[in-house]
Amino acid sequence: MTQTKFTSAPHNYLSRNQQRRIFWTFMPSALLILLVAGWLERTYLWTTDDPSTPQIDTQLKQPADDPSVPDWVFVEADEPPLPVTGEDLGAGANLLEKVRDDTTFRDGDREAWFAIWMTLRSTDPRLYRTFSEKPVGFVELFGQPRAFRGKLVKLKGIVKRIQRVEAPANDFNIAGYWQAWILPEGGPPSPIVVYFQELPPGFPTGMKVEEPVEIVGYFFKRWAYMASDTIRIAPLIMSREPFWKPVAIDPSPTATVGSIALLTMVMLVTVTSLAMWIANRGTQRTYLSSPIDLTASLAGEDFFSTSDALRKLSASVGEQSAKETLP
Repeated sequence: MTQTKFTSAPHNYLSRNQQRRIFWTFMPSALLILLVAGWLERTYLWTTDDPSTPQIDTQLKQPADDPSVPDWVFVEADEPPLPVTGEDLGAGANLLEKVRDDTTFRDGDREAWFAIWMTLRSTDPRLYRTFSEKPVGFVELFGQPRAFRGKLVKLKGIVKRIQRVEAPANDFNIAGYWQAWILPEGGPPSPIVVYFQELPPGFPTGMKVEEPVEIVGYFFKRWAYMASDTIRIAPLIMSREPFWKPVAIDPSPTATVGSIALLTMVMLVTVTSLAMWIANRGTQRTYLSSPIDLTASLAGEDFFSTSDALRKLSASVGEQSAKETLP
């Protein structure tokens, strides 16, 4: 029986099969690296700030001390009376005149603060739902706090954080309210602080919230708060409750990109494996001889038994010896 031998053919890097094999070996990995790098950039490096939105410096400007004046003391000047308008205010004008911007909560704010809460509590909620004035933005409220003091305003935005805070001791049976930090629609990326008397059923709370709302409430002041880097100021509004419509939870952009990346990786692995299998078919081991049909190849041959073969071999040897002995 003929033994078939085989050996590995040398790599011919100029052949199309070998080039395809190299391409499908390295190209999917390179594409995968680019895909992952793009996902990391979108997830951790992208910013949602609109460059066209005007940026506003909300840092509280403190009055500078005058070292040339001994015992220098800053005295807060009285503000002029609020302009008289025909609009309904959340509190009396005499109370609102005591409110000061660019400060935290002061004793002078207390009367107007609770007067507005009582107005919100006693007013028919339908009045706020049917309020048809044009929404205002961060820029208007931040830049004209006295013009909006105590007035009813409407705004839209996204609640980013909301938590329950206790109210100071009072005679109005107000135990607390909800403090919300809102990213205003249209920017800039600076918060508006809204205090709600109550929340709709099912409204999410906590330090990480992402709920679009519409708000109708009374503008109170430009309020100072301690941010992570310095003291900043933000418009403060008092409202009965946010107007909120629960929406189905859609996958976040990060989760969507992650799913696409995973699906793409699976497809790349599958395509790469298939392509390498096809490319390897042209570079598999090459046989030196091919299997043959022994019956067909031996059909015309004469077969001898072992004894006949030995006699013929002996006779052949004898004839050869006789030829060698002839002179």
